Amino acid sequence: MKKLVLIIVCYSFTISYAQNDSVNNNSTESFFLTPAISYNLPGIGIKLNLGYNISKHFSLLVSSGYMKSFTDSYSYLQQSIWDYDAQDYIETTYTDAERTHQFIPIDLSLRYNFNVFNVQSYIFYQAGWNFFLDDGNYNVSIVTKYRNSTEIIKSRNGKATDIYNISKTSSSYGNGIGVGIFIPLTNLLTIDISYSRSGLKNPGVMVQSLELGLNIPIK
Repeated sequence: MKKLVLIIVCYSFTISYAQNDSVNNNSTESFFLTPAISYNLPGIGIKLNLGYNISKHFSLLVSSGYMKSFTDSYSYLQQSIWDYDAQDYIETTYTDAERTHQFIPIDLSLRYNFNVFNVQSYIFYQAGWNFFLDDGNYNVSIVTKYRNSTEIIKSRNGKATDIYNISKTSSSYGNGIGVGIFIPLTNLLTIDISYSRSGLKNPGVMVQSLELGLNIPIK
C-alpha cells in the first residue's frame, strides 16, 4: 500500500562557532579562533512524504519540503595581538548580521515498523540532499582596531557573498536516524509523530527534527 503523509516539522540546527586558542612567544601575545561553541537555531517547515510498504515491517519513503529558520546577529573577537610599540592590543572583531536560513530537503528513508505495547512504532534511516537558498545573502563586518582607542585601523563591510566570494545557493549531503509512532484517528487516517537527528556534510552542522504528520493511504 502507498501512503501520502503531510508533515509539519519543528527543527533546530546545532552549529559550531569559535573559541579562543591562545599563542604566546617572546615578542607577541595573541590568540586565534578554532571551532567549538555550539549554537541552536530553531526553525519550522512543511514536508510531504510518499511511502510504499515493501512488506509488513519495511517501508520505503521519499520526501521533500521547505524549511526556514533565523539566526540572531552575533559578534566575536576573531584575533588579538599585543603591540609592544603601542602598548595595546590590536583586535579584530567579526560581526554577522541577522540571517535567514532556507532550504529544501530531498530525502530517501527506509523504515522498520513494529509494535511496542500495542503502539504502532518505527525506526528509520534517511539520507539525501539539502538545497540551501540565499545562503550567503547576509551582511558581515570585520573591524581591526586598538582595544583602548576608537581609531579604526582597517574595516570591511558587505554581503558575505562578496567578501568571501561564496554562492548565494549551496547544497549539502546529510544522513541520520529517527524514531516515530502512529496514533490511529480512523480506519484510514493516522497521526504520525517522529523525532530524527541527522548530520550534514558541512562541518559542525547537526539537525534535530520533531515532525507531526497525517497519514493518508492511497492506491
